[in-house]
Amino acid sequence: MMRAPRSVFAKWVVSVAAMVLAPAAWAGGAWVPEVGQGDVELGASQKTAHTSWDSRGKSFVNKVGSTGQITYHDFRYAYLSGEVGLFKRLSTRFLMTYLDGYEGPNGAKEENAGLSDAWFGLKYALSTGRLPMAVAVTYRSSYFYDLPGDYDRHLFDSRGQVKGVSPEWRGLLKEDYGVSYLISQSFREGRGWWNVEVGYTYRKGAPADQIPLYFDLGYPLPFWRSAVKATFSHIQSRGNDSRREANDRFGSRPGFNFNNATYGRGGVSWLVPLGRAQKWSLELGYNQWLYGRSSRRYQEPYLSIGRRF
Repeated sequence: MMRAPRSVFAKWVVSVAAMVLAPAAWAGGAWVPEVGQGDVELGASQKTAHTSWDSRGKSFVNKVGSTGQITYHDFRYAYLSGEVGLFKRLSTRFLMTYLDGYEGPNGAKEENAGLSDAWFGLKYALSTGRLPMAVAVTYRSSYFYDLPGDYDRHLFDSRGQVKGVSPEWRGLLKEDYGVSYLISQSFREGRGWWNVEVGYTYRKGAPADQIPLYFDLGYPLPFWRSAVKATFSHIQSRGNDSRREANDRFGSRPGFNFNNATYGRGGVSWLVPLGRAQKWSLELGYNQWLYGRSSRRYQEPYLSIGRRF
C-alpha cells in the first residue's frame, strides 16, 4: 500500500517558517559558526524552462511527441535552509524544499505540489583565521515524497484508473552522498568575501556520480551596507550511470540522457541587512543556466529573508 508524504513534517515546516521567517547567510563558505550560533533562511524561487541542451550541448525547444506543442517546466519552490554550530569547529547544515510544479504544454500543464528533496550535512573547520578551510559531508534524501514499489508518474485507484499525480515526480528519487572541500577569505573589513567549494557526489540508482564546483564573490556597495554577490557553479557528470531500474525515475533516449547531465549556472544577487542590529537580511537574485549537456536551460529569479542568531 502506498504511503502519503509526511503531512506532520509539512505542518512543522510551515510553523517554523511563520516563527522565524529565516536569513540569507552573507558568506557561509568555510566559516563555521560558534556553538549555538548560526543562521536560517526562508526563500522562494521560480525555475522555468522550455528549451534544453542535448547530449552534445546543442540547444533545442522541448516539444510533445509529434504534436509539435512546446512543453514547459514551471517549478515554484519554497525553501528553508540554515547552519547551526554544534561543537567547536563543527556545524550542521540543512536545506528543505517544497515544490509547486507545473509541467507540460500551455493549457494542459500537470500540477504537482508538496515536499521535495531535502539535504542534511555536517561541516568541520580544518583551519580558521585569514584563510579558513573546511570539509563537509552532505546527504540528499527523497524521504518526503518517495513511495514504495516501481516508479509511475501517476497514482491509480483499485480499478486501475488514474486518480492523481504521484508525489514521486517532485524530485530525483533515490539518494545522494557527497563530500566537499571549502576554502574562503574575507576582505574590506569583512564586508566582502569569496568562497570556493569542490567535491564528489555519489548518486544511487541510474543517475551518474557528479563532481560539483561552486564559487561566489561578495563585494560591498557604498549604500545601506548592502553587497552584490556573483555566483558560478559547474556540475560535471562522471558518465557512470547504470541501467535504469523499475524504481528509478529517469532513463535516457537517443541524444539525451538526463542521468549524465552536465551544466554550468551563473547568478547575481543583491543583499541588504535589515534592522538596527542587522541580524536580518534580504536577498534578491537571479540564476541562469549558461551551458549544458542533457540538461534543461533554466532561468530562476529568487527572493529570501534570513536571520543570524
